[in-house]
Amino acid sequence: MALPEEPVPPAVPSCPLPGKICHVAREERPGSCCGMAMAGFRTSKYQLPEWHRRNARVFNQAYTVGEEAQRGRAEAGHLRRHAAACAQRAQQHSKSTLGQRLQDIHFWRVELQKEVMELDAETNLLAAQKLRLERALDATEVPYGVVTDNLQCRERRQPPDLVIDEVERQLLKVGGH
Repeated sequence: MALPEEPVPPAVPSCPLPGKICHVAREERPGSCCGMAMAGFRTSKYQLPEWHRRNARVFNQAYTVGEEAQRGRAEAGHLRRHAAACAQRAQQHSKSTLGQRLQDIHFWRVELQKEVMELDAETNLLAAQKLRLERALDATEVPYGVVTDNLQCRERRQPPDLVIDEVERQLLKVGGH
C-alpha cells in the first residue's frame, strides 16, 4: 500500500509592508501613563540656589558614606590581620604540639621494640631451658622403670624373703613411694 503524498502548503507572495505612521494628537491621548509613575515628583525645575543646596547635601551624603566605607575597609583589614595572626599562632601551636607528639611516639616505639626484643630473647631462653628439662626428664625414664621394676619384684617375694632392708629404702627414695 503506497502512502499518500503530503499536501504542499500554498505559497504566500512576499511584498513589502506598508510604511504607515500613525500620529496621535496630544489632546487625543486618553491619558498619560506617566501620571501615576511621576506622582510625588516635582514637576517644576529647581531654582539655582535650591539646586546648589541639594547638590551640597548629596555631596555631603556621598562624602559621609565614603568615610563610613573607608572605616569599614580599615576595620575589615584590621580584622583580617588579626584573624591571620590568630590562625598563624594556632598553626604554630599545632605544629609544635604535633612535633612533640611525633617525638613521643618515636620514643615509645623504640622502647616497645626494646621490650619486644628482650621478651623474645627471654622466650628463647625459656624454650631452651624447657627443652633441656624435657631431655633430662626423658633421661630419667629408663632408671625410673628399672627402680619400679625392682620394687615390684621385691614386693612379690615370699614372707621369709620379704624384708625392708637398706636397698629397698634407697629404691623407695628414688621411686618416690
